[in-house]
Amino acid sequence: MATTTRALAPGQVIVSLNFDDGLASQLQAAAMLEARGMRGTFYINSSRIGQSGRLTLDQLRALRDAGHEIGGHTLSHPRLTTLSADDQRKEICNDRVALLNAGFRVTSFAYPFGDKDSFTRQVVIDCNYNSARESGGLRTPTGSSSNPYAERVPPADAYAIRTHGSVQDTTTLDTLKAYVLRAEESGGGWVPLVFHHICGPCDPPQTYSTAPAVLAAFLDWLAPRASRGTTVALMDTVIGGTLKPPVSWPPVQPSQLFKNPSLETDSNGDGTPDCWKRGGFGTNTFTWTRTSDAHGGSWAQQVRISSISSGDRKLISEQDSGTCSPAAVTGHRYRISAWYKSTTSVRFKAYYRNSAGGWDYWTQGPLLPAASSYTRAEWTTPGAPSAAKRLSMGMSIDRVGTLTMDDFTLTDLDATTALREEYRRAEEEEVEAPIPP
Repeated sequence: MATTTRALAPGQVIVSLNFDDGLASQLQAAAMLEARGMRGTFYINSSRIGQSGRLTLDQLRALRDAGHEIGGHTLSHPRLTTLSADDQRKEICNDRVALLNAGFRVTSFAYPFGDKDSFTRQVVIDCNYNSARESGGLRTPTGSSSNPYAERVPPADAYAIRTHGSVQDTTTLDTLKAYVLRAEESGGGWVPLVFHHICGPCDPPQTYSTAPAVLAAFLDWLAPRASRGTTVALMDTVIGGTLKPPVSWPPVQPSQLFKNPSLETDSNGDGTPDCWKRGGFGTNTFTWTRTSDAHGGSWAQQVRISSISSGDRKLISEQDSGTCSPAAVTGHRYRISAWYKSTTSVRFKAYYRNSAGGWDYWTQGPLLPAASSYTRAEWTTPGAPSAAKRLSMGMSIDRVGTLTMDDFTLTDLDATTALREEYRRAEEEEVEAPIPP
C-alpha cells in the first residue's frame, strides 16, 4: 500500500500497537484487537518462528490475513552494535528476505533492545526497510525531560522512531492511558506502544509482560477515543511508502550460464576448450592457439588473422542441444563479459537455436578498441526473441590482427531483476489506505 502521510489535526493522536519477538502468547492480544476493530504490528525474528513459545508460520499467516502487519526484528535478536558489519547485515537483511519469501509485506523494522548506532541505521536503510523503531526517546507521563510526549508525524527520522520503551509488568493501566492522554494534551502525535509477553501472572515471571486483563481494559478505554481523533494504525500505514525488493547478504550473484568459462578444461586435447567452439566464416587466413598467456588460470584462447577479404573468426560457446548451451527466456536480456587483449577492434556476437534445432545469427555488440593488456569488456543483448530456445555467445575478430580471450561470464540480467519487477507490479495493484482521521 503506497500512502502519503498527512499532517495531523491539533490534538490528533495515532496509537500503534507493537508486539515484539513473535511470542505465542501474543495470539490472544491479536484476538483482543480484532474484537475491537484494531490491528497491530508484530515484529518477528524469522529464525525463531515455530520454536517453543513462539508463533508458528501458519499463525503468522493467519495474523497477516486478519489485517495485522508483520515487521522484521533480525534473525536471532542480537545486540546489533556488538556484531561485525557483515553479521549486522546478515541479521537485518536476511531476516527481511526470509519474511518476504514467506509471503509477508515487510516494511517496518524494530531494533532488538533498541540497540543501534549510525552504522546499524544505515544497514536498515540498505536492507530496504521503510522505517525502524527504537526503544525509548519519548517522555514518560511523570518525566521531567525535554523529550516530547509523542513522536511527530511524519517522524523527524523514520529510522529512529521513538517510543516510551517497552511495557513492563509494573506498567499500570493508568500509565498506558497517560501515554495517550499526555500526547493528546500536548498537541497530538504518534504513540507507538511496545508489548512483549501477554500473560499474568506469568510462569516463569516476565519483566516485559502485560496481563491480558490490563491490555483488554486499555483497549476498551482506547476504542471510543476515535470520536475525539485518537485512532489506532499500523506502523506501515503511518510511514507509508512502497514495498521495496529483498536484499540478501552477502548479495545474491547472478548465475553463471557458461560452462567452462575460464577455458581451462580440454578433455580431448584438441586445443579447443570443452563447451566452446572455434568458429568463423568467409574468406580469411587464420591460426588458433591454446595459449598460456592467460588472464586467470593456466590457459586462454588466441586467434590470429593474417589476411581477410570477408567474414570473421570467433570463439563462441558450443552450439548443442543443451549440454553446453544455456536455455533462452523470451524477452530476457543477457550480459556477456570477457577479458581480452587485441591488436585491433573486436566485438561480442550472439546466436540462438530455433525450434527446428538449427542455429541462427541473432545480434552483435559494438566494436571494442584494441587493448595491449588484458581488459574487461561487457555487453548486454536486447531481449531474446520468442524463436530463441538456446543461446551461444562469444567474441569475434573480423580484420587482420590478434585476439586473446579468457574468463567469460554470461548472466540472465532479467532473472536478477524479475523479483524486483514482481514487487513493483504488486505495489501498483495495491489500494492506497489513508491514515484514519
